[in-house]
Amino acid sequence: MKYNLTRTAQGGLVAAALFGTGNAAAAQDVAALEARVAALEAEQASAGTVTAAPGVKLNFYGYARLDLNADNHYDLGATTGAMAGVTADSVRDGGTGAYPYESRLGVKALVDTDLGEMKVNIEGDFYGNGGGTFRLRHAYGEIGPFLAGQTWTSWVSAEGIPSAVHDFNGSAGGSYYRTPQLRFTYRPNEQWRFGAAIEEDYAPGSSSDVALTAFAGYAGSRVKVGSGVILRTLETASDEDVHGFGFSLGADFDAWEGGKIQVQYVGGKGITTSLNNAAASGIEVGALGKYAFDIDADGDAITANALKAGVTQKLGEKMDISAAYGFQRYDDYAGAEDFYTKQLSAAYLTYRYFATKSLMLGAEVSYLEREQFDGMTFDNTRLQGVVKFSF
Repeated sequence: MKYNLTRTAQGGLVAAALFGTGNAAAAQDVAALEARVAALEAEQASAGTVTAAPGVKLNFYGYARLDLNADNHYDLGATTGAMAGVTADSVRDGGTGAYPYESRLGVKALVDTDLGEMKVNIEGDFYGNGGGTFRLRHAYGEIGPFLAGQTWTSWVSAEGIPSAVHDFNGSAGGSYYRTPQLRFTYRPNEQWRFGAAIEEDYAPGSSSDVALTAFAGYAGSRVKVGSGVILRTLETASDEDVHGFGFSLGADFDAWEGGKIQVQYVGGKGITTSLNNAAASGIEVGALGKYAFDIDADGDAITANALKAGVTQKLGEKMDISAAYGFQRYDDYAGAEDFYTKQLSAAYLTYRYFATKSLMLGAEVSYLEREQFDGMTFDNTRLQGVVKFSF
């Protein structure tokens, strides 16, 4: 019995030694694995980044995109914005087309300075001159709370934009445009942001070269909300000033697992030229090359309201489907002819498949409608396919 006990004790000591040795080796393996993972993460984070000079890092990005369109009633071309110009005299024979104009190139730079890290962004696409010519989209620098250059206007909230693959013109019921500006942003914490900007006025014929904007936003775990206002000065044909005022409010809500609801409102007076699809939407008051589509025949600012909403549902890791609707409507105003636009509306059903991180395939059907002040309506259904290669 003594022999057996001794042998058992010796076996236990050997096993314990082996176990301890195994733990040490395993710990070394884990440490090595963690170091390798950290190196891979750092390598992935720096992928696509070029060190141009000491303290300067460049990141090139963009995508090549092909849009395939088929219209049943009116050949709208590369963008659905042409629907705003459809009248009783428009040719009604539909059409098809393929356009690569939305393809995009950009570069972002991080520059170390004595004032801190400076961010620079320059980006363009090929929608210049109606399509086919490279044009500037973004060109700005940002350091601390200050931004200077051309980018999205500050007063229209980024929140509340439904998912879709439609062209850059955007859906009815929204306002997206880029303009030169000087912006200040204050972020008291990670959730809130506040700011103000002086922007070049987007309206043709405005009497001043700038518009004043302000914005606020909140980002929570499931809800994001943004709002903004704009004050602009417009000029009538008789050189009288008319003030325009607009505001926006948008929200993104992660309502359930894989499901998101988005809503945005834009409205005000003297802002019709800043809305999407604004062509042919207002009376043209002109003198000596000055045009103010936001002013009626009596010299008063035209009131407009725009609303859009959408819901998106993920279908696994690689797919999603969304439905959206939007409209923009103009109040009655002096000088409105029967054939002027009363309302533009659009509905979308969109499917997206992300084959890889760099390849997206999309399919969309949209229904567009234009209503005149005399009650006459015009509609068009568009089928759209998208192939997008990102880098």
